[in-house]
Amino acid sequence: MNWLNVIIGMLLLFIGRRLFWLFVACVGFASGYHYAQQIWAIHSPVLILILSIAIGALGAIIAILFQKAAILIAGFAAGGYLVLRLFNQFAGLPAQLVWLPYIIGGIIGAIILFFVFDWALIFLSTLTGATLIVQMVAFNPWFEITLFLALVIAGMVFQVKTITNGGDRRAR
Repeated sequence: MNWLNVIIGMLLLFIGRRLFWLFVACVGFASGYHYAQQIWAIHSPVLILILSIAIGALGAIIAILFQKAAILIAGFAAGGYLVLRLFNQFAGLPAQLVWLPYIIGGIIGAIILFFVFDWALIFLSTLTGATLIVQMVAFNPWFEITLFLALVIAGMVFQVKTITNGGDRRAR
């Protein structure tokens, strides 16, 4: 999964806004992969990969056919994933409380993404992409924070440039 995290992270970091369905698919895949192990206690790597791909594909189909619903689902999944990663990074959580920060972050992410779609999509896709990449490195925590911030800034600058240069051909 390490190389997949980096590939998915790079895609989200730089083109998460332009290809909304890809953002939804990547967040669905990453969430499915992460939670198949933690919550559902699935230990077969092949089954986890198949389940993750299925969740990602379902997310992409929903994003293409039902964009408003996909916005809420993607916002929920990305917000929940980010808040849970932050809790695990800084505070740690007992296994029985994993769902609580995920639900809170998910609700916040869904509301934000629904009301300020383009800017929230840039923000959430760069944060999610940077998180997926940085969680694959094992350096000193200060270096990881610096790398995370550098990736977020680079991703946001790149995605904002596509708005200002008229490079957005995505139909909404």
